[in-house]
Amino acid sequence: MKTDPLHFKVNDEQTLYKVHSPKDCQGSPCVIHNPSDHHMRGWHLHWRDDRHCFERICVCGVGHPDPDDIGHDGVHGCCGCCCPPLTSKSTDLLFP
Repeated sequence: MKTDPLHFKVNDEQTLYKVHSPKDCQGSPCVIHNPSDHHMRGWHLHWRDDRHCFERICVCGVGHPDPDDIGHDGVHGCCGCCCPPLTSKSTDLLFP
């Protein structure tokens, strides 16, 4: 069965209809059509209809802004899970 490219199944409970076309975000990170390789990518994705934004739900159960959602204002309750883990490259910048 062919799926409509303007429908997006967010998770088992949510489907969005009339989303933008894949051509609109071609070549750029996009929650729907081209997720980047951020550390929250494997977390449960949730659409906040009240705020019109995507969140990733961490193991603590807290919703964090999806880094690929350009419409999110960044305001959220936070447990710290949305901070990317330090890498050897980032610690070199902190501790030269």
